[in-house]
Amino acid sequence: MPSLQSPQDLFIYELSELLAAEQTVAQALTELQSVAQNPQLQQGFQAHEQETHQQIQNLQQAIQQMGGQPQALTCRAAEGLREDFMTLQQQQPSPDVLEMAAVAAANKTEHLEIACYTGLVMKAQMMGQQEVAQLLQQNLQQEEQQAQRLMQMAQQLGQQALVSSGLGQASDMAAQI
Repeated sequence: MPSLQSPQDLFIYELSELLAAEQTVAQALTELQSVAQNPQLQQGFQAHEQETHQQIQNLQQAIQQMGGQPQALTCRAAEGLREDFMTLQQQQPSPDVLEMAAVAAANKTEHLEIACYTGLVMKAQMMGQQEVAQLLQQNLQQEEQQAQRLMQMAQQLGQQALVSSGLGQASDMAAQI
């Protein structure tokens, strides 16, 4: 592994780590599609998987534009979120609860990615790498939009689950959550 001697070295390292995270996310999205019962959620996971493959290409391009090569890294944060969901699955939740957990897991991942992209966009701008910043900004905007869609889906699924479980009016309960 090359040594990290300059801000550019660190930047390429962080890009490579985020590349590993996106690759983990692409795998996880395939798994999440299999547990989603709601057709809208399945389509959302499928569309985001395709978007993630474009984000991977953008990261690879950003690394090349910086004069680097992608490093073979593991993003332990993304792997940990994936493992958390797998552990939850071992608890054998009901299909509705599993689907709600899948949305929550995807949303956690989105926020990890948003944090990473936000910092990398700033660093690219500070280094005067406008083309790289634009690629990363494109990914950031996609992640923010996906997080918003997931929050809407979480609210919809949560309200449905509350009604079907007989816990009262979904709108009253959701307002308290």
